[in-house]
Parts: sequence; structure tokens; C-alpha cells
Amino acid sequence: AGWPPRHDGGWYDDESQWPADDAVGASFGGSFASSALSSPDDDRASRPLCQFHGSPGGCWFGDSCWYSHGSWSPGHGVVAAAGAAMCASVDDEAARMATGAVAAPRTPRSALRFVVAADDVPANVSSRRRTGAGSCVDTGPARLRIVGDAHGLGVWEGHWDPALGVDLIWDGTQWASMLVDMPVGLELTFCIVQVEQPESHPGVLQGMRRIAVHESRTFRWSVLLGVKAPEQEDEVLEVFFPSFVALWEYTEYEYVVPERAGRIMLTRQGHRKDFVAFGHGPSLPTMPSPGRQRCYTFDGPRTRDGAASLGFCLYLPPGYGSEEAPLDGWPMVLFLHSMHARFDGDMNLFYESDTPVRLLQGDPACPRALRERFVVLSPQCPTDPDRHDGGGIWLRNGWYEVSTYAPEMEAAMKALVLSVAGACGVDSSRISVTGSSMGAYAALELSARWPGFFSACAPVAAHYDLDPIEALVDRLSGPQRLPLWFFHAENDNVCPYAPIEALVEELRQRSCAEVRLTTFWDTWSNQGHCADRVPYWATPQLPGQAALGEELFAWLAAHRRLRSAEFRDAGVSRGDAAPPTAPAE
Repeated sequence: AGWPPRHDGGWYDDESQWPADDAVGASFGGSFASSALSSPDDDRASRPLCQFHGSPGGCWFGDSCWYSHGSWSPGHGVVAAAGAAMCASVDDEAARMATGAVAAPRTPRSALRFVVAADDVPANVSSRRRTGAGSCVDTGPARLRIVGDAHGLGVWEGHWDPALGVDLIWDGTQWASMLVDMPVGLELTFCIVQVEQPESHPGVLQGMRRIAVHESRTFRWSVLLGVKAPEQEDEVLEVFFPSFVALWEYTEYEYVVPERAGRIMLTRQGHRKDFVAFGHGPSLPTMPSPGRQRCYTFDGPRTRDGAASLGFCLYLPPGYGSEEAPLDGWPMVLFLHSMHARFDGDMNLFYESDTPVRLLQGDPACPRALRERFVVLSPQCPTDPDRHDGGGIWLRNGWYEVSTYAPEMEAAMKALVLSVAGACGVDSSRISVTGSSMGAYAALELSARWPGFFSACAPVAAHYDLDPIEALVDRLSGPQRLPLWFFHAENDNVCPYAPIEALVEELRQRSCAEVRLTTFWDTWSNQGHCADRVPYWATPQLPGQAALGEELFAWLAAHRRLRSAEFRDAGVSRGDAAPPTAPAE
């Protein structure tokens, strides 16, 4: 299945079959062609309804769109004329930014937080997804996101794209966003969008398949809303919606600002410290319920290079705060996600991943060792304002080989880990780290930069594109004794296996700690890069697929880092390392 769709409703097999005048194909090398998808016998009225046509700003393909625009109903609450006016205002703002009259939001100024109550959600509204075992994974009664006319909220080439908004996160009782940074005083127009999407996994969300899967989605737009960001720096405006049903009650154009909101929208304003984690000291204002996850925003310390803010997800085990708690504190695992994955983005870790973040929502494939024995800390990589794909790279600005180091991000990571460990009663000698793809690179980088800090490290589908491999080996083995367990598909076409095999061999020669390597053949994805289900899952999804989650998390929990005296007594120093223990294949 390839993208874009053919005129007959099928899919191209690969890029070589794209027609030269195809409007979608042309977008990769030039501007859209206005007549590219037209034909003398245009039958678009009988084709599927365009999901963007009814959004504010309309469909950017216009008359060239392959999908139908003819039968759209304005029942979503926004009329086309209002969308066109908002589109023009977005274009004006973009022009002012280009001339320097308005600065693009590179650093936090003011912020918004959105909260939707779930007290009146109808019984027939549900986004609980069935897993392969037939059990429900709890992602809340619906998937909601904010789409509006501000930077980072779904504006693309002057139009509103519902795939580029910011998701609200279900916490068990309501939906809430992390802080959304805004220029001070910005007047924002937005909708709440309900996303309906079938069950999916990363194995079918790679390459062109992701586009095909997402074509089945539908978007339900709320009444049009408006707020103004605080005028003062470091102020936060919280926008609260007490009624879920009221958001979709209107059948014709409405523009609702706080003064007219009535029961639809309420606001309150406060200082940023009132809304961020650890804003007023070493404790969290609201802890997650044991056995559940909760998302927060964390402001890192200010360095000479600036300060970084991190969204993060925190999980506490069911026995937290009870007599089951370990006397010396809970072990903690730091999970670092892959590129483009986010808690509040379209490639959502709660909906489309095989990671611990998804498993801890009640998935039956979640390892018992992960669910019951760990505090789990999962930060979200900040977006890079210099990139145009809405992504970012852990610890870097730019793209790997041509990137620059981001010390403010490392400082924020270290402060976050220490703050959570202190607030949650974590055993400081049992803090381990794991990550997938880009997250595995970051796990290796942090382990090398913080010698003796982590008790163990488990990189999954890793790559390392910065220093020569010898320098990384030296930092992972010379000043520390760090157990490592690598997982990698031999047919990985995104992060090739050969460099990791060479890294493991070097580490086994130099390190006096255990270095494991588990290899496998990825038969469930089209790029060989869907590795998470092997190390993180407790039960296989396919016949013959390994699922080593119980073993991995028991292995992580069993390791403690050596304290300084123990480290010296072990005789660990550059050049005198003892042979490593026998690796497990």
C-alpha cells in the first residue's frame, strides 16, 4: 500500500509509480498542481468524504483533492467562511514572523493548559481499544486534541491540519494537556477535535503504510473557541471545559470566547510555578494514583545556553505507599522514546506503540516485573524549532552528524531524574535506563556522560552517529562498570545491525561488566525496525516471536550500581578490566 491514492481508489506500490503530475507527489519537489487529480469524468462526489474540507481553513488541495467535497455537512460547528477568514489571519501572522515583526516561539513566554471534564460523556463514546488478547487498553472514553491557529497547534501552510494538533491526555478522570507554550498576548482560535482511529501498532505504521492506516480516521470538530494567552511572561492560562457534550451541541457557526462561554468554557490564570512539576519544591502537587500514569511539565534549570522544558509521564507501581514498598526504595527505569513519538502528538505513545508507556495502561502483554516493581519515568523529547517535521533529537539541536549538543536538555534530564527519584522514594542505586531507536542512542549517550549513575542499560534498535565507536566504548567501559543488554533485529533497515554488532564486540573486549546481545529477525514490519515488542512485551504477538519483557525487567531490577568505595575495591580502571561474564545470546 503506497501513498498517494490512485484515481481508481487503489494505492501505488512504491514511489516509482507516482504520476509525474500527481499533486501529492509534486509536493515532494515543488508546489501543488491545481489540476493534478482532476479528470474529465470526475466522480469525486461518490468518493469518501475529505477529512479536511470541513476544518477551519479548509482543504489545502482545493479542487485537486481526490476526496469528495460535495456532501460535507456543517454539523461540526464551523462554516467555510469563518475558516477562510481564520486562514487569512494565519497567513498574516506567518508573514509578520518572516519579516521579524513577530518572533517565532523559541523559548517559553506564556502558556496554556487545556482540561476537559468527563462527567457527562455518553456511554456510546469510547476509544478503548481491543488488544490481540481481547482485553481493553484504557485510553479514556475518547481521544481528544487541540487544533488551532498558533505555532505547534496544527497550522500547516496556512491551513488547519487535524493530524498536527496537540493531544489531551486521559488521566483516569479527565483529559488534560501538558503546558503549551505561547507568545505573550497571542489571540488563539481553536477547536477541540475528537479523533476516531482503529487499533494499530508500529508494525503497520512504518513507511507508506502509516499514511494508508491513517486514511481510515475521522475527525469530529467542536464549536469554534477563542482565548488570549497571558500578557505576562511565565503566566499560564488554564482553559477548563466542564461539559463534554456541550462542545458538540452547536450545528451552525459559533465563536466562543470566555466572556460568552457560559457553561462551555471557564478559565483561570496563575504563575507557571503553580502548573509545573516541582514548581514549589521537592514534591509533586498531585501524585499519580498507584498503578496509573500521569503526565506533567517540568522546567529544567537555567544554564548559559538557556533552559529546557520537558513533558514527562510518571508511573507508580500498585504497591506504592503500602506495606509492600521496599525498605530501601523502589527501583526506577528511565524510558526514552524514539523519534517523532510523543505523548501529545499524532504518533502517540499511548495509542501507537509497543513501549512501556502503552503497556502500563493495562495491556495484558505488560510484564508483571515492569508493572509491579518499578517507578517508570518517561520524558518527552522537546521539539526543535529549527526542524520542520515537528520532531526533535534527544540531547541535540539539528540532525545527528550536523547537529550541535544541547547542554540545557541534558541539564533538564538530570534534574528531572533526580527530582522524581527524591519525590518518589527511589533507591538511587537502582536507576536503570532503556530506550528505543533514537531513545537507545540517548540511553547510550547519557550512560557515557554520567559514569556510575545508572545501574544497567538496555538499548533497543540502537544507533550511534556521533563520536567514533572507540570513544563511546572507552566512556562506557573505562570509568564505570555498566551492565548492558542490547536488542536488535538483524534485518533492521533503519538502524543497521552491523554497527551495533561491532559495538558489542568492542564492549565485550573492554568492559568488566556483563554485555548481552539478543538478535532476532523482524517479520512483522516492513523495515525491520519494530523491535520494541521483543524486549518489552511479556507475551508474543505472533507465532515464533520472542517476548522477553519479564526477563528484561527482572534483570534491570536485579542490578545495583557500585558506590564509590565498591567501585574502587572492584579494581575497575582503564586497562585492567577483567573478562566479562558470558553473554546471553
